[in-house]
Amino acid sequence: MHPDKSVETHSACIFTHGQGDYAERYLDVLHPFTNLGIRCIVTDLQGHGRSSGKRGHIASSSFIDAVTESNLQATSGLPTGIAGHSMGGLLTLRHLALGLTGTLPLPEFCWVNAPLLHPRGNRPDWYVRMATLLANIAPAATIHTGVTPEMCRLEDPARLPKDPLSLGHRRVSIGWGSELLKIERFTHTTLTQKKYDKPFLYTQGGNDSVCPAIEAQDFFQQLPFSKKQFNLFPEMLHETFAEAGREQLFQVLSSWLEENSLQQ
Repeated sequence: MHPDKSVETHSACIFTHGQGDYAERYLDVLHPFTNLGIRCIVTDLQGHGRSSGKRGHIASSSFIDAVTESNLQATSGLPTGIAGHSMGGLLTLRHLALGLTGTLPLPEFCWVNAPLLHPRGNRPDWYVRMATLLANIAPAATIHTGVTPEMCRLEDPARLPKDPLSLGHRRVSIGWGSELLKIERFTHTTLTQKKYDKPFLYTQGGNDSVCPAIEAQDFFQQLPFSKKQFNLFPEMLHETFAEAGREQLFQVLSSWLEENSLQQ
């Protein structure tokens, strides 16, 4: 997603979508970045959107690492930040953790919207143990995520996405779910112990039942980051960018980018 030809491209942002999500949903979401000269790169992950593979199944974190490397090459050497929503928010936090440990280049900025801090949700311990065992036997077998559109956004005739039925889905593979649990542990341990002195923005719907606000606020408070900012939208659900009041989110993004000199 390129800035207009009249705007100089000076930076890049790698954005990661959520489980069962796809890149085209964000064509009308990332304009606060492109308006200010930041090229945005979004990939339909394996088993998502227009990419090949079994729906809802990503083979491993190694596959995510390969996608990340490809996306970093697509930045053409521009100063690069990262962003993501829900599952993509968790993967974005993982990217940041890898940057802070020296495995990846340190991102110039980071924005997450309602990241999936607890992939297990409300499932009991016995369920998680059983799923972990099954992941070794049939990793590509899928289960329902338990998330419905009604949990994600308030109804709005003009809402996003434009094409949810042909590309979206509500399932996740057992293997990928098990991998997300490992990512959660690594990410939480690393980020709560490492300092990050670049701009960090966390946006969250106050009525989000998928990734509850109380968990988001608790995690945010633990982060030893010098330039962190938390914005809560009290009446919104999980997909703040897909609700009638989404202009509030876009205004926060634009102001954050400008205030942190992440503009042309």
